[in-house]
Amino acid sequence: MSDRTAAKQRLPVTALCIIAVIYILYVCDRVVVPIELVELRPVYHLSMSVAGLLGSVFTLGLALMAIPAGIIVMRFGTRASLVAGTVVFSLCVAYPAVGFTAFDLVIVEVFGGAGEGLYNVALYSFLGRLTDKYRGTATGLAASLFGIGLFIAPLAVSGIVGATGSWRAPFLTFAITGLIGAYAIALVLRKGSSIESTEPRAPMTRDRLRRVLVPRNIAVCCIMVVAGLSQYSFLGVFTTYLRTVHHMDLAGAAAIFSLTGIGNIAGGMPCGYIADIVGRKRYLVVAAIVAGAAGTVAFMAPTVPVLLGAICFTFGTAVNSIYANCYALIQDQVKKEEIPLATGLLATIYFLMAAFSGYLLVTAETAVGWGMAGVVVYAIPWTVAVIIILALIYTERKATAAS
Repeated sequence: MSDRTAAKQRLPVTALCIIAVIYILYVCDRVVVPIELVELRPVYHLSMSVAGLLGSVFTLGLALMAIPAGIIVMRFGTRASLVAGTVVFSLCVAYPAVGFTAFDLVIVEVFGGAGEGLYNVALYSFLGRLTDKYRGTATGLAASLFGIGLFIAPLAVSGIVGATGSWRAPFLTFAITGLIGAYAIALVLRKGSSIESTEPRAPMTRDRLRRVLVPRNIAVCCIMVVAGLSQYSFLGVFTTYLRTVHHMDLAGAAAIFSLTGIGNIAGGMPCGYIADIVGRKRYLVVAAIVAGAAGTVAFMAPTVPVLLGAICFTFGTAVNSIYANCYALIQDQVKKEEIPLATGLLATIYFLMAAFSGYLLVTAETAVGWGMAGVVVYAIPWTVAVIIILALIYTERKATAAS
């Protein structure tokens, strides 16, 4: 084998490794604000409701950008989309360290979310095109990387703050690292590489949009509404809940919350593979029941660190596996060239709900207390999701019997 041939074969592996590392950093950028809300509140004079909004409002940018991101990926490809997304969200993550008002923070968080939306759609579209038979395993790879980032982020933030004595240091550290990563993607994932050359390119048309907006895909979007509400209300508020209700310090709350990330790792490739084997819809029924139960109990459990950690792990596993397998499910149901558009649609629904999830959870807590807020935000919505999944299974079986 010539050196040139070997280099061509190594290039995608190198590129994928860099893409994976940047996705882990992307997750760190997402959660640094929620983790440091206690420090940000007195600096920017944030009320609890605004703090809850700030912890999840970046997902509004993700939602607004997701469908345009699908069109951009279809038109310009993976390389350009990943680089542009990384630059935008890396610049925006630095802003809380040098900002002026709460309003500024909210606006910049939305712009940062737009960059993350472009990166997210590009990554999941690429992974979804790799294989048909094991699509849940492929999309689960990104979900597992999300879990690794979610596990690392609280510990990294706590460690950086401890080492520097400044709450601003994590924001600046993640921003600089992200910009370096964007340059690395542009350098390694060159035009004409095997990753880009195998991509189907297609312009956006009304026919493609109509084929994506069919009832079975809308049903998957409804499931993702619940997943977005659950995942990001938990990510945005639970660390603050541990620190205020259970009176834990930053290190203790971060250690418990980081187990959500371990669960997210398990909910990625491992659960994606299980869903590929046993059937995606049947798996989703079980996962939805577990997610609803774990989310509800999380805000009722006593101050027992082991128990709270176990709940975080279980919740993270269930919700992240639902997220990854919903991407796989909607990608199963469209043509390969339409995968970026379908992925963008699903991401729009997911992150639009996620954008206000922290605010909704805090509002529910104000009205009915933490225990009942868990019922309102987790138990009831996931019950509805189970009914939708069962309806999809019934419809599929009926169509099979008719044929």
